[in-house]
Amino acid sequence: MIKLCPSLMCADFGKFADEVAAMDAAGVNEYHMDIMDGEFVPNFALSWADFAAIRKLTKTPMDAHLMVKKPEIHLPYAYRYGADTIYVHYESGNAEKYLQEIRANGRKAGLAINPATTIEEIKDILPMVDSLMIMRVNPGFAGQSAIPAVEDKIAALASMSNRNFTIKLDGCVGPDIIKKWAAAGVEEFVCGTASGMFGPKRNGRSYKEIVADLNPKGKADA
Repeated sequence: MIKLCPSLMCADFGKFADEVAAMDAAGVNEYHMDIMDGEFVPNFALSWADFAAIRKLTKTPMDAHLMVKKPEIHLPYAYRYGADTIYVHYESGNAEKYLQEIRANGRKAGLAINPATTIEEIKDILPMVDSLMIMRVNPGFAGQSAIPAVEDKIAALASMSNRNFTIKLDGCVGPDIIKKWAAAGVEEFVCGTASGMFGPKRNGRSYKEIVADLNPKGKADA
């Protein structure tokens, strides 16, 4: 089973209610919510007000991807507004502490890693991780090209025997990437502009058509 996770920073901000209703009807599995502070990454994306508003529109699970310098400031909002999985970046520091706190608050603990971060650096904290999000681009902006060197890291992590965490790919995730890595055991995919779910590549197609195209099985998993 794979999960398709639309990145709502790429959606039409003026039509969130309509967009979310259409994506729910299409059978998406989780909404990916990027929270940026302008410091950890040179950009601002979704706010906690956006998160809270979307949470009221849907019962579909929502994650919170904290691209922030100080996760401790943002974690209380993630708990308050109902994030199901919360991702902290290894590069923010103190990842072990944050992962423990997230689990203690009854949420799934997610670890996000930048393209330059190695498996060797994170291996000791992997037992604390429920979902590992591998960035195929440097975080902060949609529409980037993938960094080829990340592919070996994805392959090595996906092939780990007895791993206790799921793997999510974020950045330049198109239909071919989903097909390739789903076959290798990757379970979750963040769908942004490269997926055709948003922007010019959507080309007037319905979300049901797009979800069917993105899922190697031809339909959304329940």
